[in-house]
This record gives sequence, structure tokens and C-alpha cells, in this order.
Amino acid sequence: MAREIADRDLSPLLDAAGRWIDNCLVDDGSLFAPDRSLWTLANADTLQRDFVDRPDAGGDDFVTKLHRQLAGTGAQAQQLAAELLWVLLLFPSNIGAKVKREHVERVWNWSGETFPTAGPWLDPQVLQGVGSAGTAYSHLRWKELAYLIALLRSLKVLPEGQRRAVFGDYDRFIDWIDSVPRDGDRQFRHMLRWFAFPDRVERMSSNSDRRRVLEGYAVASRREMRDWTDRQFDESLFALRQAQEAAHPGRLLDFYKPPLVARWQPEDDDSVSPVPGPAVREAEPSFVPVSLPTAADAPPVNLILYGPPGTGKTHWLRQKMAEYTDAPNQVDPETWLHEVLSAYGWRAVIVAALADLNRPARVPEIRAHRWVQAKAKQRGRTPASVQATLWGYLQDHTPPASTTVNIAVRRPPFIFDKREAGDWQVLPGWQEQDDESGALWQTLKAGPSAASEAIPRYKMVTFHPSFTYEDFVRGIRPVRIAEDGRTEFRLVDGKFKQICDEAHANPGRRYALFIDEINRANIAKVLGELITLIEVDKRAVFDGEGHLLDGMAVHLPGDEEADTAERPFGVPRNLDIYGTMNTADRSIALLDVALRRRFRFEEHEPLYDLPEIDREIEGVHLGRLLRRLNDRLEYLLDRDHRIGHAYVMHAQGLADLRAIFERQIVPLLQEYFFDDFSRIALVLLTSGTPFVAEQAMDFNSLFSGPRTGDVPLQRSRFVVTPSSEWAAQSFWGLYAAAEA
Repeated sequence: MAREIADRDLSPLLDAAGRWIDNCLVDDGSLFAPDRSLWTLANADTLQRDFVDRPDAGGDDFVTKLHRQLAGTGAQAQQLAAELLWVLLLFPSNIGAKVKREHVERVWNWSGETFPTAGPWLDPQVLQGVGSAGTAYSHLRWKELAYLIALLRSLKVLPEGQRRAVFGDYDRFIDWIDSVPRDGDRQFRHMLRWFAFPDRVERMSSNSDRRRVLEGYAVASRREMRDWTDRQFDESLFALRQAQEAAHPGRLLDFYKPPLVARWQPEDDDSVSPVPGPAVREAEPSFVPVSLPTAADAPPVNLILYGPPGTGKTHWLRQKMAEYTDAPNQVDPETWLHEVLSAYGWRAVIVAALADLNRPARVPEIRAHRWVQAKAKQRGRTPASVQATLWGYLQDHTPPASTTVNIAVRRPPFIFDKREAGDWQVLPGWQEQDDESGALWQTLKAGPSAASEAIPRYKMVTFHPSFTYEDFVRGIRPVRIAEDGRTEFRLVDGKFKQICDEAHANPGRRYALFIDEINRANIAKVLGELITLIEVDKRAVFDGEGHLLDGMAVHLPGDEEADTAERPFGVPRNLDIYGTMNTADRSIALLDVALRRRFRFEEHEPLYDLPEIDREIEGVHLGRLLRRLNDRLEYLLDRDHRIGHAYVMHAQGLADLRAIFERQIVPLLQEYFFDDFSRIALVLLTSGTPFVAEQAMDFNSLFSGPRTGDVPLQRSRFVVTPSSEWAAQSFWGLYAAAEA
């Protein structure tokens, strides 16, 4: 039965879960205050109003934000919140009993009553948990709590008899729980099914392991299970368990332990062919306490800075990059490893892993190496898909004289060889043949303590009119093969895909993508269907096997359609996206509407009170000069075509000011007015020596014949005067006469 395992007594936990269902879900009682009714529709509605309907988007940890949200709810609703938290923490075994008690006690104490630290609900055997829920369950605890509140409210509108019937019959339970809306693929629904029907439902907190078990036992393929319901998974696993119990009479069977685990988590036999098989199970992720705030928990940022040229938008981006850069003495080992490996290909990582093992190794051993696992995670690869990649590189770089490898095409450097026993080794002298792998090996061997360069957690890209989806996300590109100088066309990830994979691989840190000139590209062409994925509430969270737990994801061009080697593509929650746009190029009103809905916009205007601007050069006040120019531009054009303070802020003397006007401002005005120098002359009108002079042109002095048609007798032309003639009066004359 799924309620029993060989090395642990689950009866105290299941008894507690059964009493909670009877006392709190069917009745209206309480876990820690048996003399009162806490699990009522009124209290659930209060939590819906103050917690679910008033989300806190701040960057604090879950419990701190919950405290703010429930500050005015009243003691009973706060105590119910504490008991709801107890329920959410009952299943996970990757959270210690002491930590669980501390969280529940902290929330209960908000009510002003002392928490009862003793009792059957807090027994260590009750709080030991039954399986890891993973880090996603901790990071998304607010969504699990909102879902539990929705379940409670849907139950409490039913008469008590119907509530009892729901928990007395599996089919009624499934019909009820399927009718409750949920945001994403909530894990608590799997936990609740097991609490209520432990003899019918396997103790698995997500469908990812269910798929792997059923696939390993050849019950169904991954493609067949793609759209299965929870009922279909439960029924198939129940039938599989019955068949296994008949095959192993008298044994307590657990799908996570021998003999059953070998069928869906086997030790791969790599001696035959590099066909990917069921994945090696990864170590359970460590628990991130909900009471500890991390920057990665903050809501993602989608921000575009807009304004005229020269208003410091790109400078702001450069300063922001410092927030996503780790100094050599500050970088944590995981981020350091992740960023180091992102600069190297698979061959170098495989070599480094074998060098680190310092002995021949079979492919599963190489695949299990921490550096190979980190590279797979950084590339968004599932553990199973790495098998074929390792085989490919190992065989490709085997010397042609090797008799243990049966492929015709080999590529230098020849650094691997397969022994008769079936294990692989690096050949002597490999460092002389492969400089790249040698550099990686030396770097990894030295470790983060020897790092001398800062580690960036961002990428920068500049959009332009010909920028495409293939440049930004993924596309076919020519790639030069370093070993022999050939060029091949390969499927290459763009910077957006690269930074998303890096952020997914290191969810404990924040990453950023900086897009300069974001309005110069065709956004619909660059992002395509991915424009929805950048929305804050559509950000993706995956489990260790690449299955989507929350948010939205799509399959990119090049992904296999069936048992995909790569997880679907989604934009991670710990990725911030910043963009800049010059309104002189394109007004914000003309920006792609889909992009405008998904970003927050912050205007950067010309500043006139900066110390670098609020000063004089030989009697010319830079701030007043710039303001006059911008007022004239706004009058003749619009506010989007003003001139930013960065153009003049670094001028130190009159010669600098002359050079700035000659080489930057006058050409910019030519662009603004499409070379209409009459308008440029109007903008630069001054009481001193003119910047643009008007010259008369006479027909009779230019032509000897008679004037015909509508050719004018006279007309004017405008020329830029020599900059050497621009005296201080020319500059202060732009604003002084009008101000007087």
C-alpha cells in the first residue's frame, strides 16, 4: 500500500492528516485551539479578501509580506493562517520539524495568543514529512496558500454531509477538486489526494515522477501522458502497484526504493550504444526557508527608460549593471561555477570532469559529475538528454587509430579513448592538444577563491531595424569550427535564450538583460510568440526534470516534438529586463502596443539643475542655454525631440562648447529638421554672431538667359558659419535677449 514504507512509520502523520480532514475540513474546528471554530467560511473569506485579493509585490520574504497583509484581519483569521501553514508544511521532508514549528508559531503569535508548543500536531513523527517538494514549493508558497484557501472556501459552501461524502469517496473527491480553479500546476492538490486516500494515491508531490515511473515500466509513453488528468495517473499507478505487489508477495513496496526504483531510475549500461534512457535521479534540492528573504524572490522587473537623446539612459544602464555583477571576493561558489561553465563548450567540461575523477569512468559516472550536471542545468538540458551529448563528444574526439570506437568521422583534438572494459579516459598530453579544456581545468581546480575578475549576471544587446527572432532567441547561424577552421551552419541560441537559461540554472540570484535602443527593432518580429512569456505573472518555474510547475512555456524551433531533450522555454522569475529608447527615433505612442502592456515606462528628461549644467563658461550659463534650445525645439517639433544634458555637461571651455555645437548639436538638428536649415537657423537664432547665416541668391547673377516658368527671381540659402567665429555672445545671445 502507498501508505507504508519500509524505513519509516507514517501512521502518526497520516493519523494527524485524517483528524485534520475530519475536524477542520468536514467540521469547522481547529488544530491548536480545540475549543473554537477557526476553519469557517467567514474566516476563509477574510483571508481571501486580505491575502489573495491584496497581493504584496514587495521584495520581502513570504512570511514578512503575509504579516503585512494580515495585520488588520483579526485574531481568528491570523490563527487560521497559522494552521493553513501547518497543512502546507505537513508533506515536505526537505524541511525539518523544528523549522516547521517555528514558522507556524511565528504566524500564530501575530494573534496575540501564546502558541501551544506541545500537542500531537507538533510531534516530530508527524512533522517528519514523506517526500521532498522541491524549492519551487517554497518559492511559490503564496500561490499554494491561495490555492488552499480556494479549496477551503469551495468546501465550506457545501453542507456538512456533502463535505463528508467528498472525503469518503475518491471519485467524488476528484470531481470536487477538479472544479476548484487554480493558478498553475499546484503541488498541494497531489499532497491532499494522498492525505485523503493513501491506499489509492502514490505519495508523489508532482506528476513528473509519476510520468517517469509509468514510462520506466512501459505503461505509457511521455507523449501519451502529455494531457493526462490526475485521475488517469492515479489509476495507472494503482494498477501498476497491484501488479508489483502480486509479483513481490509479502514485501512493502516503495517506488523510490529497491526493487521498484531500478526500473525507472536504472544504472545505465553504456557499453552498447549512446541511446538516452531514463534519467539518473538528481539529489533532492535543499529547502530555502520562507523566513529568509532573498533578492531572487523579488518580483521580476520589466522597465523601459525613454526620453530624448543625451538624457543619461545608457549611463543609467551601466550603473544598473553593477547590481548584477559580483566582485571576485563576493561571488558565491554556485554562481561562480555557473558563469565559468557558460563560457565553455561541452568538450571542455567533459575533459575537466574526467581529469577531476583522475581515473577511467563510464558515461553515467561522467554524467553524474557535478560540473557536467551544472553545465546541463546551465544549458536547460534534462539529465536524460545529456547521455547522447556525452557519447557524441567522447566518440568524435577519439583518435582514428582507436579500435574500441565504431564511428567513421573523428575530429581533432584527439583526447579521449574508450578502454575494452567500456570506460573512458583522457589521453596523456591532452592539455597540449586542447588549450581550451586545459584552461577550464586549471580554473575549476583553482576554485572561486582564485578568481580575479568580476562575475557578470547580465547580458547586453542593442536592437536595430534588421534584428530578428533568430538573433535574439534562436536561429541557424554559421559557426566556425576551431579544430579545423571549417564553417558549419548550426542552431545557435541568442542572448535572450542564453540569459534565460543562466537564470533558470541559478535561481538563487537575480539576472538581467539590458536592451539598448529597444524601439529600433520590430518587436513583433524579434519576440514573436514569446512576447507573452515576459509578463511578470507568466514567468516560468521548472522542476529538476524540466517539467513546468508554474507560469507559461513554449517549445522553440529545434526542440524535439515528443520526448524533448530540452525543457520547454520559459522566462524565469529571477530575470529582470531593462530597455532604453530614444523618443527622437520613435515616439512612445508609436511603440508596439503589446510591448507597452508588458513594461513599466520611466521618462528621463533633460536636467538643468545638475552641478555640471548649472554653471557658466565665460559668461555662458549651460543650463539656461540648453533650456532655451529645448523650449524652441518643443515649440517647433515636440518634447520628444529635445536635447539631453549629456551633450553639454562635460564642456570645460568655450572651445569645447564650439566643438559640441559643430560636431553634435548642429548635425542632430539637421536630422530633426531633415536638413531644413531655415528651421535650424530659427532654433539657433542669437543676438551675437549667427550660427547659421542667411545668404541671398539672385537669378540674374547666376543665369544669363531669361527666367521661365515659376523659377523665383531671388531666394535664400542658409550656411553654417565657421565655428571659430562663435564667440561667447553667440551662445548667451541664444537666451539672454529673449529673457530680457
